[in-house]
Amino acid sequence: MLRFAQRLFALLAFVSTLSAVAQTPITEEPDYKPTLTFDVATIRISPPPGEDFRVSVTSPRDSSRFDATNLPVRTLLQIAYGYDAPFVNAPDWIRNTFYDIHARSDEAADARLAKLPVNEVRLEKRHAIRLLLADRMNLKHHMETRSSAIFHLVVAKSGVKMTPITLPTPADADAEKQHVPPADTETHAGRHGLEFIGTNANMQAVTSVLSTMMEAPVLDKTGLTGFYNYTLQIGRPWSAHDPDSFPDILTAVQEQLGLKLESVREPVPNLIFDNITKPTEN
Repeated sequence: MLRFAQRLFALLAFVSTLSAVAQTPITEEPDYKPTLTFDVATIRISPPPGEDFRVSVTSPRDSSRFDATNLPVRTLLQIAYGYDAPFVNAPDWIRNTFYDIHARSDEAADARLAKLPVNEVRLEKRHAIRLLLADRMNLKHHMETRSSAIFHLVVAKSGVKMTPITLPTPADADAEKQHVPPADTETHAGRHGLEFIGTNANMQAVTSVLSTMMEAPVLDKTGLTGFYNYTLQIGRPWSAHDPDSFPDILTAVQEQLGLKLESVREPVPNLIFDNITKPTEN
């Protein structure tokens, strides 16, 4: 029972964190070389999960600060390396061991970040997190393209059933200055299964939630570029004998979101773990 509870909390923790970090994918810039490092970083194991268990990640746009509470290491790895690469040789503890992490650089680094375009800020922060993983968890890895079972997310024949959000037209022509409300995903577990309530979500945020549930990458092939509110209710193993159980995830996605998950197998980059250890606390 304890192991089940830990796995459930790990799942809820991961899904609850996605919206804070997955709203916009990072664009690779081969000619840009990030240099940001954390000058100070503390990592401590979180208290055992209880009824008031919450996950939070804070990383302001113009600050080097990265604060996380009750964060599973899997989520930290996803922040650093993306949501589309399957993990290979990853130990189980990255899913169900939670940490409080507080890291920052200095005022000069913050001032430099404030002058950078949004995508370069993301590249800088990703670089700092990758260095933190290498330094404190002895992460060694390599990328390898392998034929992998993944999913494509497409629009179902019924059409999209999520509620679109109309954003205000920015006065400034620079799209980076458009105010986009932060995405959020509330996750509730009950006897009928799991319920996700998503607000201000683009398709990157939706596919990140689905990738977690499918335990495989879900690639957006919908062509949708807007932001949506949605409710997704799916059955889980513990609700299988409940006559009022929510439907399985494939059915739920199609009936409730108007989308469809298509199973495919194709070559994709895999993150191969050569080494990773639990961080020493400080």
